[in-house]
Amino acid sequence: MNAYWPKYKPRIVWGFIGGLFHLFTVVPILVVTGGSGEGQAWVVFFLDFPLVMFLKVIPHGNTFLYGPVSSYIFFFSIFGTFLYAIMGGGIGFFLEKNRKTTTQCKESNQTMK
Repeated sequence: MNAYWPKYKPRIVWGFIGGLFHLFTVVPILVVTGGSGEGQAWVVFFLDFPLVMFLKVIPHGNTFLYGPVSSYIFFFSIFGTFLYAIMGGGIGFFLEKNRKTTTQCKESNQTMK
């Protein structure tokens, strides 16, 4: 862990933030409502849109999406949190690349002077 932390710190931190965002916004709504009601459906549709579209595209995805409530809650709680962690890691990756590029540009400008 010690060797990876300095190198991948922005990715890890932003991935953790993304996962926590989903864990504290969507998951409590799903659990408290028990997966029923229009309010939670809109929250899941907008915040977990890629997962909803994935279930609509794959065979038998609609039966899973509109089937047993416990599997619906489990799927969106687990895979939605992973989705947001991956997206947060992607944000951290691009911020890291941008910072390195900006630092390299500043260093090259200083050597030119």
